[in-house]
Amino acid sequence: MKLRLDPWPADYEPAIETDGQPASGASIDPAVEQAEWRSLPAPCLAPLRCEFVDGVRRVEARVLAEAGTRWVHGLFGSMAVGTVTVRDGRAAFGAVNVERLLILGGGEPQSWQVRGVPVAFSGAVCDENHPHVVMAELQSRMQQQEAAFAEEAAARGGCVFVDGLSYRATGHREVVGVIKRILEPYVDEERFALVPRLQPQERTPLFSITDGVYPRFSAFLRLAVPRPIDHPLAGVVRIEIGAAVGLERARALADSAAAALPRFASTTARDPRAPQNLLPVGALEAEMKRRLGDPVLIRRAIERELHEQRDR
Repeated sequence: MKLRLDPWPADYEPAIETDGQPASGASIDPAVEQAEWRSLPAPCLAPLRCEFVDGVRRVEARVLAEAGTRWVHGLFGSMAVGTVTVRDGRAAFGAVNVERLLILGGGEPQSWQVRGVPVAFSGAVCDENHPHVVMAELQSRMQQQEAAFAEEAAARGGCVFVDGLSYRATGHREVVGVIKRILEPYVDEERFALVPRLQPQERTPLFSITDGVYPRFSAFLRLAVPRPIDHPLAGVVRIEIGAAVGLERARALADSAAAALPRFASTTARDPRAPQNLLPVGALEAEMKRRLGDPVLIRRAIERELHEQRDR
């Protein structure tokens, strides 16, 4: 058995989780673009205007609310969504929206002003009273913001890339979702064997995915060549494009992604999740986290407010 390294640090989830066997119940058509599975080199394209959309979220504190004899799960959560535009070799941050929520698993929404720091949490509720559902509500609201930003970016033209799985953004717009982690191969073992052999700026043929979420096209592409000690899937990402755009437009978007994304591959000196965490995305994440503020100060301010509330 030959061992190869997963280059991502061990405190991150692994970039590769698949054992090579399809796990989802989705219907896959690997011949939607062409029957022959071979690497497809990106066409020679002029430098493109690219816009990257991403979001971050953070739980400031988890809480339990007393509602008579019932306990209600909740959390103070912060999230930010923003864009980076790359054009003519220069990158610039676009709009960045910061939102803070006090989410409760039922009852009435309660806004919360934290004194001592300029932070206010808007009230929100979700249907089920469970900590996982409350957390999922924060994630869902961040994805809704990402979809809105991606829709605005698509209207401006150019190539729009959304970091991670965000079907709300890619479902009906000319937007490319970029998935850093490979959780399953989707195609059979013989076809998936092509993926480790891809070179930078090469992609697999498109395959279609039909499930209960939304119909979409997908492909694997390589950002960078792995080191000899790394496993051969290092530096590979998967892209998704909503089927609503049509096959021909999806093919053009996939070609643009294969041509453009390797230019933005990060290095281990810049990002621990290199090369999949693209340079514009890494810079945007750092900027959004900065705008969320110091988590220690916010946590202390929340605790102080709760102490004062108890004493009143």
